[in-house]
Amino acid sequence: MLQSFKNISLVLLLVSGLQTSWAFSLLGPIANPGDAWQVSVIGYNYPGSADIGEPKNLGEEYRWNTPVLYYAEDANVLNFYGSNGVVAINQAFTILNNSLTNVDANTPGLTEFPLNSRAFNYQASALGLRDMKSIVMQAMVEELGLADPIRFAWTLHNRYLPGGATCPGGEEYLVVQRNYDITASPLNQVQYSPYVNGTLYTYYLLELCTSPTDPQAVTEPVIVDPLNYNPPVSATYEQGVPDGTYFLGLSRDDMGGFRYLLSTNTILYESPTAGAALLSSTTTGGISYGQPFVLYTSNYTAFAQAALTNDPVTLSNLYPGLIITSSFPYYSYTPTTNYVAYYTNLIGAPQGSQTLVVAPVVTYSVVTTYSNTYANLIVPPGSHTNVSSVGTVYTVTVGPLSGAPAGSPYVTNTAISYVSQPNVPTGDFYINTNACGTNLIVAILATNLVSFTNVIYAATNVTGQSALEYVVTTSATHIYVVEAPICGNSSGGGTTTNAPGLYQGIGGMQFTNAPFDSLLGQYFQPITNNYQMHLIVGSKLITQTFQRVVTQPDILFTAADLAPGPDQLLYGNFYARSFPNFDENNVGAGLAGPGTLNPAIAITFNKVSNRYENSAGGDELTQTQYPFYGSFDGTTNDPVVYPNGTSIANLANQVLVQVTPASLPNGTNGVAYPIQSFAITGGAFTPPYTWSLASGSLPPGLALNSNGTITSATNNVSPGKPTMSGTFDFTLQLTDALSRSVQWPTYSIIIQ
Repeated sequence: MLQSFKNISLVLLLVSGLQTSWAFSLLGPIANPGDAWQVSVIGYNYPGSADIGEPKNLGEEYRWNTPVLYYAEDANVLNFYGSNGVVAINQAFTILNNSLTNVDANTPGLTEFPLNSRAFNYQASALGLRDMKSIVMQAMVEELGLADPIRFAWTLHNRYLPGGATCPGGEEYLVVQRNYDITASPLNQVQYSPYVNGTLYTYYLLELCTSPTDPQAVTEPVIVDPLNYNPPVSATYEQGVPDGTYFLGLSRDDMGGFRYLLSTNTILYESPTAGAALLSSTTTGGISYGQPFVLYTSNYTAFAQAALTNDPVTLSNLYPGLIITSSFPYYSYTPTTNYVAYYTNLIGAPQGSQTLVVAPVVTYSVVTTYSNTYANLIVPPGSHTNVSSVGTVYTVTVGPLSGAPAGSPYVTNTAISYVSQPNVPTGDFYINTNACGTNLIVAILATNLVSFTNVIYAATNVTGQSALEYVVTTSATHIYVVEAPICGNSSGGGTTTNAPGLYQGIGGMQFTNAPFDSLLGQYFQPITNNYQMHLIVGSKLITQTFQRVVTQPDILFTAADLAPGPDQLLYGNFYARSFPNFDENNVGAGLAGPGTLNPAIAITFNKVSNRYENSAGGDELTQTQYPFYGSFDGTTNDPVVYPNGTSIANLANQVLVQVTPASLPNGTNGVAYPIQSFAITGGAFTPPYTWSLASGSLPPGLALNSNGTITSATNNVSPGKPTMSGTFDFTLQLTDALSRSVQWPTYSIIIQ
């Protein structure tokens, strides 16, 4: 195969006078109508590239417009990488959370972000390890809308083959730039840039003469000053990360791209996130509610018992309107104890006397129980679930008075005792059939006490004597006055819900770990998230409130065997990433964008792990080991390699850990919020414990102390007073003495 290299000296002339700065490239769909020239033969999605998108021009970018995304790891990741793997994933998102909270608050020059954010661990390099946290970062930067700025600083647009010319050397190429430096600059300075994190790039053309008239071609970047190499996270998939290299954070180049995409100053015609319901559209914000009505709740204990033993179809028939998002059956060979009560004549007793005998009878049977998750089962604030239940036990016997002569009249004896059962589902609930959100409780009209009787045993003998034992438990239901949220329209002349419009950027993003309920990677608990976007109509800013019910992870981490083909036995991909969900519905005629990015996406780690190269050299057979994923930093701690037994065992401990309280009460702006203290049970964590927020925030005025107590932000002993109304979501994290951690993602405090 012939190869021809064309060095383009014109590049250095073009860049004269440009500032040495950072730059970024924007990711969009592969060869959509506006960029039909982005074809494989000139360097786009060519064989072996594994491209999930290609560079787009300014104003044709694709971005996310929901401010909170939820990520989870499935069983393939949990069972292979264990707790340390989960920690590495969380570390990557902590970096993203710290960087992307409010991109408009960054300094104009982004000097708080380094030009080079890489570091090096020599021990990990010697072991051939790639840092798992950094792999997650580079995958996410791409999925969030940034392409490789080094690869596309110079890129091919199209070419011309003069008559009679052939490869090599005959083609004439049009080269363009798809790397941008969007900062305040003089009007005579272009925004296309050959700089990446201050590193200047030229290029050469590489032709592979696969055809005399239609050769494979691509631009190859060349560093003008090899001693000044500052690759951003967004370039690492194509440019590669040497073994032992890891990222301390996002580079200045990466943040330049994210600030452009997310800034409220970047206004694009786009659609809201798929699956989000528009609740209201006002100039002042807030949710619009309809006329009040009366709502009757139902007993949660009865529902929990029915849900445990009925399949989803039967349960849906029992509770019309209930949406069951997932259901998994469990089978067990379970003993059942029934009590038999009877009277008998005891040896030595007076003639005609009888004694009550209660005998347990144990039978075994196959029992099917169900674990369900629901999208619209609402437990009102203040209602309790899984708490201790106190029951009154009545034992009633009808027979002769103790010690009375034979033939005496029967009497009724009633004995009363009390029993406490832990973790009994109690409280009340209702099924929400309004897709626009949860009802607002205006007032409580009545509280009804509901009693349930459970008979333990009952018996009557031939003489009319009888015995009965039963337990009476009591719970409460309510009659509420509520108002239902109204789905609004975008303020564009009565257009339909979620119509596209001219929207500001969302200003920042946060990522929350929302794990599955078990190592099986099932039972994702639906999450309701409300957020606001700002629509521009006729130079007027309209605040819109959206509600998104998340029934599956927005970002799923999984693992699979990604072994390469026979021509590259050792290398292959360290991970695979799904194609972003590009929304191209609002792309203008002849353009490639703009558009939005929607959930859900998947990142797949390579489970091949340790590899061994066997090759023959002369008469000897040599074997070389090549490790794969690891976790390491700049300390003297040994790198963590995957998989390992300790990490997997720690994960099992985490699954068993339960935190109390399970939810937090609402508060009022300016009113002291009661002190809340977190505690754990189960698992095998080693004290002392340190509590922290993995993501999100508490209401201003409140703070979480390292001992797990929510108090005043100014001291750790007094109740705090919230200073702002709103809904504040956060992820709670506990770290033990051995640096193992576990998180609980869906806590929220509503300040009214």
